[in-house]
Amino acid sequence: MIRFTSQDGIPEVVAETKGYGIYLDNDSLIDLAKGQASRRTRFVDLLQAKATFLFSWANAIEVAGPQGASADAVRAFLDSIGPHWIPLQLNPWELMKREQAGLAAEAAVSTTFMQAYFQRRAYDMAQAGGVLDLSSEAFFRLGAVVDWAHEHQATIRADAEKIDNELRALLQKRRADYEKDPASLDAALPPCQFDDRFPATFVLVHLQRILITEAKGYQFKSHDGLDLCHTAVASAYGSVIALDKQWKRRVQALPTPNQVAQTYYRNELDELLVTMETLRSP
Repeated sequence: MIRFTSQDGIPEVVAETKGYGIYLDNDSLIDLAKGQASRRTRFVDLLQAKATFLFSWANAIEVAGPQGASADAVRAFLDSIGPHWIPLQLNPWELMKREQAGLAAEAAVSTTFMQAYFQRRAYDMAQAGGVLDLSSEAFFRLGAVVDWAHEHQATIRADAEKIDNELRALLQKRRADYEKDPASLDAALPPCQFDDRFPATFVLVHLQRILITEAKGYQFKSHDGLDLCHTAVASAYGSVIALDKQWKRRVQALPTPNQVAQTYYRNELDELLVTMETLRSP
């Protein structure tokens, strides 16, 4: 949940997970936003009672896609969540560093996202006139991200392409090394056991290993860089998540035992809701 607190009379933004972490990739998010109202209401009610919505820069980057009525539906859906969300880190490699520094409890929260969001909302509300309302319900309207994303589409697309290109180059190099010498993979990315102090480290290492070993039969696609980022972070720090079908398969292929999130994809949103209903209230 995201809220204001006061330190020496100065308001500060605090983001903390209440209950379970729920993450939706943008296919699932848009499907819920545009689909049956009863299912959408059911999701929001369960979320507000038991969980926290995990929203990342990857969501913000991809939410720039929908236009017109689709954008309106996404905005309304995000607004309905209220302050029951936190901003997720985008970069899982940075998250690994934070875990190694002993910051696992707050590692997944993106302070840069929080700062950018705060500045945008404060500006928008000031432009609208009147007194700045710092109540959580009024201020932390997540639908504002849709407006921000549409205004910065060119920059957002350039950032997404940069992430894809850097990951493609990294994986191609490691795949070439692996084909010459399979032992090079264990040297570059040694397998590790799940440790709840370092969940993103476990997920990121093994997702990269999967991508490298299956590269001969799988062509790297546009947006796979972003998909790897949000898959690693959401599966490590979420409880119940929805991903693309291929990324769900990869998460389920991670070595066991582990404590990664229960993972679904867009066609399984009804099953995801059933799982949310079985979660105990915090």
